[in-house]
Amino acid sequence: MLIISLILLLLSWSILEAISPSLPPFTKEDAIEFATSGEGTDIDLFPDKAGTWKGTFEGYHVQRSTRAKKLNKELYLVTFEENWTNGKRKGHYVMSYKVNRSSVSGYGGSGTTPPYYEKVLEQ
Repeated sequence: MLIISLILLLLSWSILEAISPSLPPFTKEDAIEFATSGEGTDIDLFPDKAGTWKGTFEGYHVQRSTRAKKLNKELYLVTFEENWTNGKRKGHYVMSYKVNRSSVSGYGGSGTTPPYYEKVLEQ
């Protein structure tokens, strides 16, 4: 009786596995979209697709880049990088996150938060 129960359980599981739709692949674009989906953080200022934005704010020449690197099948390292200059004053700011289908976790960062961020985030 136990063997019949196990065979029925395995058969049912196999049938359900075969007819269930599989998830689409988790792509670099999905990782960036997930990492930029929150609100009220520094990440709001960066491009929400891989690429670079250039502009000026309060006399600073600003360049912000978003990129993603595949670490394994469904894990990406999403990096946000900012460079700014204002005369002789210049800086560099980087934030990186490990992103998979269900979570975003801080991985590292370096540099100094740009001096104009408080005013930019108020807008």
